[in-house]
Amino acid sequence: MNQRWTLHVENFARIESADIEIAPMMCFIGDNNSGKSYIMALLWGIIANGHMFYYDRNQSCVDSPEYIKCQEWLLSNIGKKIEITADIAQNYIDWFNKILDASKTQLTQNIFNSEMPIDKIEIRNFAMAKNVIVTLKDKTLQKGYGYTPISSTEFELEVYSSNPEALFIVNFLIVWHLLMFDLTRIARSLEYEETPIYLPASRTGLLLVHRLIASKATRNMLSMNSADDFQEKLTAPYVQFLELLIKLQNTAEIKNERKLTLIRFLQNEIIHGNITVKEEGKAIRYSPVDSDAELPMSITSSVVTEIASLLLLLTTRIPLRLVVIEEPEAHLHPALQKKIAKLLIKFAHNGIPIWLTTHSDTILQHFNNMIKLRNRSEEEREELLKEFEYTEEDLLTPEEINLYQFERGDKHTTIQKLKSGKYGFVAPSFNKAIDKLMSEIFAFQEDD
Repeated sequence: MNQRWTLHVENFARIESADIEIAPMMCFIGDNNSGKSYIMALLWGIIANGHMFYYDRNQSCVDSPEYIKCQEWLLSNIGKKIEITADIAQNYIDWFNKILDASKTQLTQNIFNSEMPIDKIEIRNFAMAKNVIVTLKDKTLQKGYGYTPISSTEFELEVYSSNPEALFIVNFLIVWHLLMFDLTRIARSLEYEETPIYLPASRTGLLLVHRLIASKATRNMLSMNSADDFQEKLTAPYVQFLELLIKLQNTAEIKNERKLTLIRFLQNEIIHGNITVKEEGKAIRYSPVDSDAELPMSITSSVVTEIASLLLLLTTRIPLRLVVIEEPEAHLHPALQKKIAKLLIKFAHNGIPIWLTTHSDTILQHFNNMIKLRNRSEEEREELLKEFEYTEEDLLTPEEINLYQFERGDKHTTIQKLKSGKYGFVAPSFNKAIDKLMSEIFAFQEDD
């Protein structure tokens, strides 16, 4: 990831204050009902929906000093190929924060479908591993603009300098490229090409009944009695997940080697079979590796239904950029939890950032093992890689992953960024529970 930044929030849900720095891998652990999903959904929502607030010029702070600085820089550099230095980038981040503050109530309402007070939200500590180069071409047509992404560190823009609306959109594209290029991708129409995906904890249940939910929702929209039914509103991550399931279609052939690596691992190591979409998205079927049968999801094992949505994302036409997944260990034996941890590292190493919430000490221990193995001498590492059937691609560095512990208090949740040492992360939340269990084991067992 070329960009790194920290999301700062104050007085949001149970959380008095939090600073979450993004990374290719990010892991939230800690108490139940402590706010892990709230913060993860908020992060996802900014990335998935934050661009929407640029359409509302009343909330886009175009009269603010922050925007004027961006506008002046843009106008003075049309016709140039120029590096966006750290100070110029910060001007754009300041403008983005102005918009976040003006839009925070609407943003949380859109994400959670409910009033969710938040006192403060902003992006802090923005940094680029390498400064971004932008080519600003003078556009002669009166309408429109042009955006051509080349990489996370280079892109082209066509600017019609006499049109304030076009200038506004171009300024938006600059800040969005700086902040979000490695997390999501937009097209010329400002619609998403590659969307951040959120897999909620209840994905298995939604997978099994998504067609019924869609049918019920449609009937309610067309019914005079719709006000009496379907009163519960789903949050935006759940709505997006259902929409993805409904739109599923198999692609003819996957040629992307990075995706194929992940697909083969899921098929061969986790579910021992394949999952396909039938009848234009109306049916999802599981085919075991040793059988010609095509089984409906309702009669497959929990590991298949739990993993199905992740595999379908990789094998269908749904674009993929960032994946957020709650409790990837759900319903899995510890041996499979270890394999899921291995898969999560593969996602990050194949250019797909992966953010998760988890209660699995097995997943965390695997991360630690890969950090410890990475820290061994080259000779020792080669021997251990061979003995335990790992490759260099399976290893992990502390710089690739940020781990946060959520601890629920009487009134507020405390969020602590855990530091990795030579032997990985120490997670007090897990250690306390394990120590208590071990104490009971030794206390209750009879002496021989």
